[in-house]
Amino acid sequence: MISLLLALSVTGYMVLWSVADSLFYYPSQHIYATGEELDVHPANVNFASPNGPRLHGWWLAPHGKHRGTVVYCHGNAANLTLHARYAEWMSKKGFAVLVFDYRGYGKSEGSATRDGTVADALAAIDYALARDPKRTIVFGHSLGGAIAIVASARREAVRAVVAESTFPSYRAIAAATAPAFGALVPLFISAGQDPIDYLAALKNRPLLVIHGEDDHIVPVALGRQLYEAANEPKELWVVPGARHFTPWLHIPKEFETRVDAFFTRALATK
Repeated sequence: MISLLLALSVTGYMVLWSVADSLFYYPSQHIYATGEELDVHPANVNFASPNGPRLHGWWLAPHGKHRGTVVYCHGNAANLTLHARYAEWMSKKGFAVLVFDYRGYGKSEGSATRDGTVADALAAIDYALARDPKRTIVFGHSLGGAIAIVASARREAVRAVVAESTFPSYRAIAAATAPAFGALVPLFISAGQDPIDYLAALKNRPLLVIHGEDDHIVPVALGRQLYEAANEPKELWVVPGARHFTPWLHIPKEFETRVDAFFTRALATK
């Protein structure tokens, strides 16, 4: 009887842990915008990680001279038809952009998991590297920033990373979201695939950390913690008055100028 109770307790705990981790993902199949509604008219692409589900993405061709490629890892809600609008400006600056959906989002098959989202980002990076092996950069927003850092650390060909409105670990953002239950977070939120543990593996590749000073979802202190843990070369841009949703909505021209300049510097390095 004791063995049975112990087995049931362990099983129940694992189920609760899995359920708690799943709260990071809010996928949707709703179409927020069609490709025809964007100025860049994206092409549909499909790819998959090894033994993974079929994934869907939009490939935004560069305007004018092709300067490089950006893999865009979106946040935890909706799907690429919502987030592509925040990345299309890069294609107008001469960068090809791959916006993709993690498993379970949009037209991508499967169900979202922490390991799965990283595997999906790796598949997207590999797809981009096959087309542009020497000039690929990874940009991630919020949850996507965490995924971008972990995946980029495993692909040395990635030239630079932008982490926007991002956190250092899943437990850190869970504790910040529910501070009254901070002591219980380790019991219900698993460790693993935390960006802070992969920063050193970026080695000499540039990292740009962007965070809204008034971020109401991921406190700016977490963005600063991520930046402090990173090695050089690194840059931190805290945007006054900006909240969680990309500062591009707040100051689009300055945002585009500063990020484009970062891309240029990163691609100019050996």
